[in-house]
Amino acid sequence: MIYEVSRTDDVQPGEFVSAVVIAPGKDLARRSVAHLPGVKVTGKGRNVKAEPLDTTGPARLISVYEDETPTLDDAMPSAEYQS
Repeated sequence: MIYEVSRTDDVQPGEFVSAVVIAPGKDLARRSVAHLPGVKVTGKGRNVKAEPLDTTGPARLISVYEDETPTLDDAMPSAEYQS
């Protein structure tokens, strides 16, 4: 089964937010992200949930990866800061 695993609390910078996981059950889907920063998967204070994704419905974008390499424009100071 395919699950969307996501945080249920406030996320701090650098912590896990969400993932798409293939697992045989919700518990194993949650446990698959246990090693990621900010995640507590068991006991009191558990802060992730796993919801099955409906694979029979309409198309759904699951993941997007963007190149975050700075461009030359990002490295150049803007005209308003030049003196």
